Amino acid sequence: MTKAYIRFSLALFYVIVSQLWVDYRAYAQEGDPSLSLSDLSISQWTTSDGLSSNNLTSVFQDSQGLIWVTSFNGVMIYDGERVEIFDKNSLSILKTDGFHCVAERASGELLLGSQGNGIVSYKSGKFALLRPKIGRIPKSVRDIIVMNQGEVYAGTDNFGLYRVHQDTSQAVLIEELSNVTVKALHGTASGDVWIGTEGKGVYGLTETDTLHFTLADGLRSNTVNAIAQDQAGRILIGTNGGLQYYTPEEGLQDVVSLFDIYVNCIMVDSDNSIWVGSELGVLKYDQETGTLENLYQKRGVELVRVSSLMMDKEDNIWVSSNRAGLIRLKRSLATNLIVPDITSNRVYIVHESWDGKLYIGSDQNLIDQRNGDSNKRIKVESKLYDNGVRDIYHDSDGSLWLATYGGVVHKRLQGETRYSIQTGMPANNFRTVLKDGRGDYWFGSRSGGLVKFRDGQIQRVYTNGKGMKSSFVLAVEESVNGEIYVGTHSGGLTIIDPEGQTRTYPLNEDDSGMLLFNMELHEDGTALLTSTVGLVYFDGHRLSLVELQSDGKSRTFFDVMEDDYGHIWVSSNKGVLKISKEEFESYLRGEVERVGFFVLDETNGMNNEECTGATRMTKLKNGEIYVPTLGGICIVDPLKVKQNQFQSLPLIRHVMVDNEEMDWHGEDEIEVSASVKRMTFQYSALSYLAPERNLYKFKLEGFDHQWSKPSTVGAIEYTNIPPGHFTFRVMSSVDGLTWSPSEYAFSFEVLPFFYETWWFYALVISMLGLIVGGAYRWRVAFINRQNVELKKVNAELDRFVYSASHEMRSPLSSILGLVAVARNDKETDQEVYFEHIEASVMRLDGFIKDIIDYSRNARLGVQVQSVKLNKMIQEILDDLSFTGNYKKIRRQLDLGDKMVLNTDPSRLKIVLSNLITNAFKHHAPDDVMDPFVSIVLQKTIRGVVMIVTDNGPGIDKKYHKDIFKMFYRATTRSEGSGLGLYMVAEIIAKLGGELQIDSVLGKGSTFTVELPDLPLTKLK
Repeated sequence: MTKAYIRFSLALFYVIVSQLWVDYRAYAQEGDPSLSLSDLSISQWTTSDGLSSNNLTSVFQDSQGLIWVTSFNGVMIYDGERVEIFDKNSLSILKTDGFHCVAERASGELLLGSQGNGIVSYKSGKFALLRPKIGRIPKSVRDIIVMNQGEVYAGTDNFGLYRVHQDTSQAVLIEELSNVTVKALHGTASGDVWIGTEGKGVYGLTETDTLHFTLADGLRSNTVNAIAQDQAGRILIGTNGGLQYYTPEEGLQDVVSLFDIYVNCIMVDSDNSIWVGSELGVLKYDQETGTLENLYQKRGVELVRVSSLMMDKEDNIWVSSNRAGLIRLKRSLATNLIVPDITSNRVYIVHESWDGKLYIGSDQNLIDQRNGDSNKRIKVESKLYDNGVRDIYHDSDGSLWLATYGGVVHKRLQGETRYSIQTGMPANNFRTVLKDGRGDYWFGSRSGGLVKFRDGQIQRVYTNGKGMKSSFVLAVEESVNGEIYVGTHSGGLTIIDPEGQTRTYPLNEDDSGMLLFNMELHEDGTALLTSTVGLVYFDGHRLSLVELQSDGKSRTFFDVMEDDYGHIWVSSNKGVLKISKEEFESYLRGEVERVGFFVLDETNGMNNEECTGATRMTKLKNGEIYVPTLGGICIVDPLKVKQNQFQSLPLIRHVMVDNEEMDWHGEDEIEVSASVKRMTFQYSALSYLAPERNLYKFKLEGFDHQWSKPSTVGAIEYTNIPPGHFTFRVMSSVDGLTWSPSEYAFSFEVLPFFYETWWFYALVISMLGLIVGGAYRWRVAFINRQNVELKKVNAELDRFVYSASHEMRSPLSSILGLVAVARNDKETDQEVYFEHIEASVMRLDGFIKDIIDYSRNARLGVQVQSVKLNKMIQEILDDLSFTGNYKKIRRQLDLGDKMVLNTDPSRLKIVLSNLITNAFKHHAPDDVMDPFVSIVLQKTIRGVVMIVTDNGPGIDKKYHKDIFKMFYRATTRSEGSGLGLYMVAEIIAKLGGELQIDSVLGKGSTFTVELPDLPLTKLK
């Protein structure tokens, strides 16, 4: 048989065995093996992370999922999002800040054993001191247990053991424990109580007996620090001298492997392994195999002076330390191959050969060849310029092709050949090497493009402008139909068909600066690619970005690979992403907007979460994935990286109203004041595997139209929430793939301001109705008044036009007549005619003056001044002194003393002039005895009353209502225009006054005018 045939047979046998191994592993890992300390990753919380102290006394998880941490500087609650500290500064009930332990009743009430405050109760978000009605509880409580029937046992400092039940507290074993410190308690399902003391050994209270063990009975120390029970029912007793156990059949026995260990605390896990916290680390004892492991230090964290151990609902191990703060241990999801098992931790490539060996390229001038656990170094003779080996291909003839920055090295069993610029290569800086199905080699370089190589000769070079858009090649892969896919720097994706024809697909119009690092090809020609801008999908026609859910971290993706179990793996500068292939296909169908992912990083076991830039991962035939990192090789077993099955309901931790916490526990719906400007909701997923990557979606029903986008922030603030009923809902996810089955809800009502209530709206609507109705009625009345006024004005205008034309035409006709007579009459003295003409002109002039006064009164605004009434009346009388009747009539004046009125002087003069002039002008002094005109002024609160009286002919009562009309004359003897009294009435109305007439025909008339004082301002 030829060597080639033997080599082929061995390779075929290896493939078959590898597949069988994969199938076996998939079957075997349906159940997880016992957890080894070496498989644990570690995380630490200290005062730098918000703890009140690094000196912790215990850690406890309650039924809701909250982590409680006790210390001598207060008690803390950690929910994965925030650490809250409760001490004397925040709780007025506390006299000291020391706390030792936490226990929980079936009702969910938490009991905290304190140093100086007795037992502190926590229920519905409120702390209170537990004060039984009968008996007392000592102030310093070391340990608390809650029994099945609800009894509480409290171990105290120096006062022994107390039992609290139904508001009654009483001491237990008074004679034995009255002055003893009880350090540890444990209650069994059958109701037994075990008591660990300081200096007096251990007691067991059973249904029928009281047991007591000390040094004399074989106990390793009389100081008992911890008590627990394993799955076989054995009572585990931890002392200063080691770990022992007790059964009724065997009595007190040593756990030999833990002999002479200072035991601080004990925990039994689901595998019945015993975990011990000591002064010098955490120990795990496997009772089935008898093996003991010790973890003292990991990744720089020292597990010293361990005070308590606790396994949470997700199987995380929590460790409290008197020195190192709070520590979480969880199962590592990855293993690491690092120095000294390999030459360098800066790994570029891992290549699995057909013979099952691994060839590892790093920054060294050599190759690591691993065969199982053995490692062999193969030196590269060619100079690599300190850049190491970037890619490896183990050929079927046993030779190695190496892509280096010193050229392509072909290393045979005897000697090696370097292909570089000196031998005709377009560049020296090669990154990739591929052998296709036709036997051609493809070498990708940083600056010389892609080289097709065969039989020691260059067949063709693809560069920028010659078949490609870039000469910087990062990735080269072959599809099932023989096409070569090439990822480039700034030149998109180029595909070369078997005939050498190329086609290029850009992501954007300008791909400058975008690097396509690596790709995963599918049989249908589609592909997933990693790039500097994210994960990219090629559908056979175009490139598009894949929208991933955000966890708040910016990542650069280097390689993408599909495993054999339905997952996609993506390496990055911040860990390795695991994506469900099923969810990704749903994304391609448009069923989900973003693709969720789980992140594998240093918290999950990676030695260094920064994957080596632009390098490829390798999937071995056994299904494991080897990831090059800056801290060695991270080995991922997809079967171990299981989706987290734990799904707790997210918990709304706090509701803040204008920065003040609201007391809402136990309420179906709470009321919020209308004055509230902002509401803040704080919540947590209560998952501690990777709390920094817990995701939340929230919705305020009644305010938000849809659920929010996933976010890692465990709080949201709303402002200016309108009045109404609202329900805040939140759901969570620990991996971005599966969301909590039902969302946590919180309902509340924002009360309205009084002006936002229905009754206020009804009142406003009613008032608006009344206002509109009133305005309508006012408007109608106003329009009616306007119509009346218009009718009045029209009537007056008609009379005015008629009378004015008549009054103006009459003097003119008289003048024309007199002129005609004068021309024909040569005998009569012409002076007579002139006198008559003058009289007609004067009458016309008076009429025109009345019209002017009427116009001014209607048109001009009121001009208010202080008017001296005595002076104005005297001026009017002086003007009348030349008239015919003036000297025949006695004047009777009662004008007061310098009486003043604030009014419009011009309008007032028209009123007084008309009234006084009429009294003299229309008097008949020859017809009465003692003719007189009386003028009286009287001061009032509002202003002035003016009374003008005469004993002239008077006016018949039937004319009283008409004399104030325009152009009205009560007698034919009147020579006036008929405008005087009309203007008097109009002016008095405009000045806000009142006018009265009292006249009897044949006896005289009295006109009474009352005018108010007006403000000394201009009124319109």
